[in-house]
Amino acid sequence: MSAPVRLGMLGAQHSHAPGKIRWLLDLPEVDFVGAYEPNSAVRAEREHAPRSHGVRWRDDIQSILRDDALAGVVIGGEERQNPSYARRALAAGKHVLMEKACGWTRAHADELIGTAEREGLLFQMGYNFRLLPHIRRVLDMNDAGAFGQVFRVRVHQSGAYQGHPATQADGSPYFRGGIFYNLACHALDLVIAILGAPDRVHGFLRSDAYGDPDFVDNATVVLEFADAIAVIESSFLETEQRRPRGLEVYGLEATAIASPFSPVADLAPAVAIHTGGVAAGADGWRRYGAEPFEPFRADIEEFAACIRGDKQPRFNYEHDRTVHHTLMQICGESEVAEIEA
Repeated sequence: MSAPVRLGMLGAQHSHAPGKIRWLLDLPEVDFVGAYEPNSAVRAEREHAPRSHGVRWRDDIQSILRDDALAGVVIGGEERQNPSYARRALAAGKHVLMEKACGWTRAHADELIGTAEREGLLFQMGYNFRLLPHIRRVLDMNDAGAFGQVFRVRVHQSGAYQGHPATQADGSPYFRGGIFYNLACHALDLVIAILGAPDRVHGFLRSDAYGDPDFVDNATVVLEFADAIAVIESSFLETEQRRPRGLEVYGLEATAIASPFSPVADLAPAVAIHTGGVAAGADGWRRYGAEPFEPFRADIEEFAACIRGDKQPRFNYEHDRTVHHTLMQICGESEVAEIEA
């Protein structure tokens, strides 16, 4: 095996950070130099997360940014810090794997992705569902033209009721779009991977339980394309969030229904695929289980492999830019100040 890729982490407050820390520590193809997280309470909490013991916490961000042997940085801080972390990593010439979303204005994506593109640096987004094996099967089918004309896509991507809105801890304004901004961006990533940029967007963003009109807790978005319609459903109100999640792709030649996205109760992740056209009837269905996977491992493996040059990123600059621009079209830009790293 070639030499391990030297990686660091900036910020560890995001809920996905423990999963990524685990694989930064455990994967033999990664030389993890440690994480910079200025919040001592977060550091202590992460230290007690399963399989995340032994992180080398850096007190000085420059000890990561000025490490000439360090190839890439994983960005996993608090939402308002992440653009600053990414900006500093790119300025230091580091490849970037950034937690979603890519900021809360169009300018964030234009600046950060544009910088990476000009400098020849990787800029990968942490939309982790795109790398799940049964989702990859659907995307591979689409790339191969196996669906024929895709005329409809549906994604259900929701969260479980928590009893309070997902506000900033200091009481600063919500990001516009509420649950759609925070969670349905994953679903939008998949829709655009299949259909590209939409021609028109129709958002139905509601507050149906919290009673705060500034916090969207129940959303349906319809995206129109030249020959297709996509529907994304997302709410913060479901009693259990994992089992209902699903991706459906309907084409003139084939259909695929991937659900659930990850194991839950007695149900394993899988994708049901129908081929053979109308004549095949119910006999045209086959169900394929997902290869065993563990959350966030693929994110780190993909990042390291692309840095080594063993593979090319499947999701390019233009894809991630389109996802973010469309997210802003749906939600609107937020007037929230960055926290400088």
